[in-house]
Amino acid sequence: APLRSFGKGRVVLLGDAAHAMTPDLGQGAGQAIEDAATLVLLLRPMADSAVDQARLGSALARYDALRRARTRALWRQSTAMGRIGQLAHPLGAGLRDAVLLAVPSRLVGNSTAALNRWPSP
Repeated sequence: APLRSFGKGRVVLLGDAAHAMTPDLGQGAGQAIEDAATLVLLLRPMADSAVDQARLGSALARYDALRRARTRALWRQSTAMGRIGQLAHPLGAGLRDAVLLAVPSRLVGNSTAALNRWPSP
């Protein structure tokens, strides 16, 4: 199940430690990279100054909110795709296969592109 928070105090989790998900969307490594990039962008303004605990806490809370929202949505999609992909009953598997064959490739491409859009902070 998704975590309630990716951080506590000055410590935050990223990658699989924060949001392990099934491999059904192929997003694990990409989400870890997005986590790191988000942290860099949020912490960069503090790089040349003394650590201001309030600013740091605010930046880490923003990271937590941004990344939990995105990864939770991807976690749900990945879990659903895994369940659909692993249907074993012949009727369910046949229906799944027929529906997947009927989906226009343009729709599949648009869905994949949407997965890869990173909402930078």
